[in-house]
Amino acid sequence: MAYPKPPFRPSFSLLLASGLLLAQPATSLAVSQVECRADSAGGGWVCVPLEATADLPPRPGKPVVRATEAAPEPERAVSELRQPAAQTADFSELDWVPRDQLTEAQQAAIAPYCSGDYIEPPRAGRDDNTPFDQLPVYASADSSSFEQRNQTGTLQGDVLLQQGRLQAQANQASFDQANNLVRLNGDVRLRDQGVLVLGDRAQMQIDSGETRIEQVRYVVHDANARGSAEKLMRRDDAVIVMTDGSYTTCDPGRNTWSLHSDDIELDQEKGWGEAKHVTLKVKDVPVFYTPYIYFPLDDRRQTGLLPPSLSNSTDNGTELVTPYYINIAPNYDATLYPRLMSKRGLQMEGEFRYMQPGHEGQVSASFLDDREFDDNRWMYGWEHMGGLQSRWTTEVEYFDISDPFYFQDLNSSLDARSDTYVNQRGAVTYRGNGWQFEAAVHAYELATITSVTPYERLPQLRLDGGHWLGDSGLKFDYRAEYAYFDRDLGRGFLEGEDGVHFDAFGPIWTPDENLVGLQRATGHRVSLSPRLSYPMQNSWGYFTPAARVQSTYYDLDFDERQHRDATGTADPLYFDYDNADTNPSSTIPVASLDAGLYFDRDTSWFGRDLRQTLEPRAFYLYAPNRDQDDQPLFDTNENTFSYNSLFRDDRFSGNDRVGDANQLALGVTSRALESNGVERARASFGQILYFEDQRVQLLNTEGQRREEDDNSTSAYAAEFMYRVSNAWKLRGDVLWDPEENNNNAGSLLVNYQPEPRKVINAGYRFRNETNTFNALTGQFNEDENRRIDQSDLSFIWPLNPQWSMIGRWQHDFAGDRTLEAFGGLEYDSCCWKFRFINRYWVDYNEFESVTHDEGNRGIFLQVVLKGLGSVTGNRVDSLLDEGIPGYRERENNAF
Repeated sequence: MAYPKPPFRPSFSLLLASGLLLAQPATSLAVSQVECRADSAGGGWVCVPLEATADLPPRPGKPVVRATEAAPEPERAVSELRQPAAQTADFSELDWVPRDQLTEAQQAAIAPYCSGDYIEPPRAGRDDNTPFDQLPVYASADSSSFEQRNQTGTLQGDVLLQQGRLQAQANQASFDQANNLVRLNGDVRLRDQGVLVLGDRAQMQIDSGETRIEQVRYVVHDANARGSAEKLMRRDDAVIVMTDGSYTTCDPGRNTWSLHSDDIELDQEKGWGEAKHVTLKVKDVPVFYTPYIYFPLDDRRQTGLLPPSLSNSTDNGTELVTPYYINIAPNYDATLYPRLMSKRGLQMEGEFRYMQPGHEGQVSASFLDDREFDDNRWMYGWEHMGGLQSRWTTEVEYFDISDPFYFQDLNSSLDARSDTYVNQRGAVTYRGNGWQFEAAVHAYELATITSVTPYERLPQLRLDGGHWLGDSGLKFDYRAEYAYFDRDLGRGFLEGEDGVHFDAFGPIWTPDENLVGLQRATGHRVSLSPRLSYPMQNSWGYFTPAARVQSTYYDLDFDERQHRDATGTADPLYFDYDNADTNPSSTIPVASLDAGLYFDRDTSWFGRDLRQTLEPRAFYLYAPNRDQDDQPLFDTNENTFSYNSLFRDDRFSGNDRVGDANQLALGVTSRALESNGVERARASFGQILYFEDQRVQLLNTEGQRREEDDNSTSAYAAEFMYRVSNAWKLRGDVLWDPEENNNNAGSLLVNYQPEPRKVINAGYRFRNETNTFNALTGQFNEDENRRIDQSDLSFIWPLNPQWSMIGRWQHDFAGDRTLEAFGGLEYDSCCWKFRFINRYWVDYNEFESVTHDEGNRGIFLQVVLKGLGSVTGNRVDSLLDEGIPGYRERENNAF
């Protein structure tokens, strides 16, 4: 979970140090200007009058009244934030420029729904970064005087003090030499680069630097922020203290929200700040209070409270998270996440991070005494990545949870998420010259009750490498692996949070109870795969003959659990454990020939100059049929068929099967490239010709080999991409079976995004004769009438500069049902954002995902205060991010 930066970010220099120049013992000068420099010998200042010249910094003019009527008297201090201004009010004293008076470039730099912007006026020295001890201080006024008796110098009328980028203006400035005190009175205006401070009165103690400003109003231009305070003081330890301060990013006179604090302290030298008794107000109505906030002023890490998060959900009730950050050392820190849930209780989460030159990682943990679950729930984890030496690397990802419903029920601020299981993995890798060796252990903890327990590798040893054999042009590659596969299969009936589940036949067995035969095997596996190839390539094509041998050896044990039928009766004859081979093995050669050509030509599409390519490719693959039915499936599955899979040398992943093959894959790709290399369009088309039937098949969960494939050709595989313009993008793929004369699978995605605020997506995908694995029955559903046939439409579209429509509709044509649909409105302004979403979705949680689907409905609200972040409704943001392609880009490019 990301927490927004704290609101009190403005950093401004106190310009009153330039009041030192008032020490000059002049009697009276009309429209005087003086220059003061530090006296290195005496430690004081030397000031001399100057004649006005063209090289002197120009005196800023009076603020221009831009309203058609005379501007009212500006309100002071906190009242400026609290009282809405009339439509004719002028805020030019805050450097505010209405939208209709901005230049075209300035209007383009702000959001279309903003009514104006803070524009810092040009002035001499604004961008001067020269060290202040090397800069003179300029002063000018209508008149000046010095009273010898009181040792007081005074500047009267349109006083301007300037040193580099720092500038001070007032109606009157005086210097009390006896008390080393500088006073500014009447319309005090202090400027630094990007910051404006207004006040009624100001004074500074010269010897200590202590400064006080009364009735303060401030503007931070780049942050589009403003605020006020009854009093601002800079203590002698350089800490700035504001009394009765406020902050907002709303336009002047439109105080939709604001933060108010009785006491704010800023320490710019150490980079920290704190505020006490902080209240968030919406239209002057208090809606949130916290007694204390500790926050950073820059990028330096500081110990303290982070902004809280408030949300509400059906399962957990109202949730309040108040993170606390602990800066232990430059390379160590920790964060605590106390989470109070009205239905479940107090959940304590925390993480500790470390970073060294050779490694980094984090340790995290969580604990909850859950009132709803009626038990203790916990999670802990360790993530580590490092290199012990230049060639050694280490990796750890270890998580454990108290129960499989943990992520289903509970939110988390920690970096730990899972749909099916959490990893428990550790590895050490050594990288040599052209080779690497890895030793790893990999276990799992299930985070669901509806999946078969996966195999664990305890341990896994791998050696991979490749070398050129001198100048012969031959390349030798190799892969070798040893692994011990084990798993602790579950027993009994399927039990959820509400007890044992039943169907028409009674209690439902756990998914593991349905496994039998080779699916219950554990043991050792050794696999070797040396490969020799002779790559030949040049600018017009390539030709690569290759050969490899895949050898696999096993030492197996069986958990002799018998198969159960639908009524739960065991079938002792289903698998012959007594005669099962515990040491199966196979050695299978694989030969391939990969060849391709490259043609190109210059062409033009719709007035656009392009280079079009034509890239035909042929890939011949041969592997003999070897009986592998006695080998278990530890980590092997069938690759998804697509255009890219035409040119693989095995149709299976993992090392438990090598597919028999006597086939030729033919394909062609054409691209349209712009002069800068950008791919404007791409299309590919291909097919595999089978010269023999594919007899090697995977096992189903009943321990039986699936039927062989006797097709003479594969489906045609095609894919394409076309970037019509910078706004329009099309992408699609299709599989078409010529023997069955039907489409096996396909998808089409269309994206229209003419600008970041406008997004339309339309998609369609289908797949016929899907073979899906039912975890509860432990069998494949080989139903040729079962198919995927879905559409997906999503959009975000502005109705006007401030209002936008949001929607998504995902429909399943095969089941004639809506999988997910939501619609809503978004209101966006310069200082806050509001989203309202009404959502319907099919619940796929746990047991219901494989027995029946249940529709849920919900209404979601999100409020974002710009400059503070989302104060509620973080789930809305993740919902839109996952459901609408282009949403994240829209948010990243938002004003």
